[in-house]
Amino acid sequence: MPTLCELIDSAEVEDLMELIVTAESVAMRLGYPMPLPDEVRKRIEAAIEDAQDALTGHLGRPLLPVQYTESGVHAGPDGWVLRHAPVITVVSATADTTTPGSGGSPTYTVTYVAGIDARSDPQTAPLRLWLRATACLHPLLADAPGRDRRVSSASVDGQSVTYETSTEPPAVLAPPELATTDRWRLRGRRVYQPPVRPTPPGLTVHGIPGTGRP
Repeated sequence: MPTLCELIDSAEVEDLMELIVTAESVAMRLGYPMPLPDEVRKRIEAAIEDAQDALTGHLGRPLLPVQYTESGVHAGPDGWVLRHAPVITVVSATADTTTPGSGGSPTYTVTYVAGIDARSDPQTAPLRLWLRATACLHPLLADAPGRDRRVSSASVDGQSVTYETSTEPPAVLAPPELATTDRWRLRGRRVYQPPVRPTPPGLTVHGIPGTGRP
C-alpha cells in the first residue's frame, strides 16, 4: 500500500500550479520555519487542494477564469448574451452553419474567457481567507507549531488574530462561515450575463430583434 507521501507525490504538477493561496502563506500562520522542507510543503499543498475542492463544490464554479466555447449565441449591435459570468474577454466568434437561430436569426459559436479570479482579484480576498484558514485546520497539519495556541477570535478580513492561554486541549482556528463566500456562489442556476460590449471587431449585425435571453 502506498504511503501518504507517495500519494502526495503522485499528484499532478499541473494541479499544484493552480493553488489559489501559497504554501508559504499557510505555513506562516501555522508557525512552520522557513524555508519549508519538501515533505511539509507537500502536506500543506495537499491541505490547500482539499480546501479548494470544498470551496469549488460550494460555489459551483471554478476559482480561476476558464475559456468557454458556446454555440447558438445571438449577436446584435449591443453585443452577446453568454451563459458564464463575469465575461473577461471574447476570443472569437464564428457564424453557425448547421444550427439555425430562433426565428431564423443567425447564431454564432463564441469562444470567451469568463469567471472569477480568486488568486489575485482584490475583491475575492474573502475566498483566500477562507482557503487559508481551512487549510490550517487540515489533519495533515496537526503537527504545526502554531496549533498549540488557542485562538479566541479572528477578524473577518484576516488582519488580526487574538490568542488566549488555556490548560485545555488546543483549539484549531476555525475559518469564517462558508456563507461569507456566497457572494460568488452560482447556487446551481444559469447565470444571465448582460451583453458584452462591444461586439468583436469586424462583426456588425443590424436589425436582429431580441437579446437571445435564455
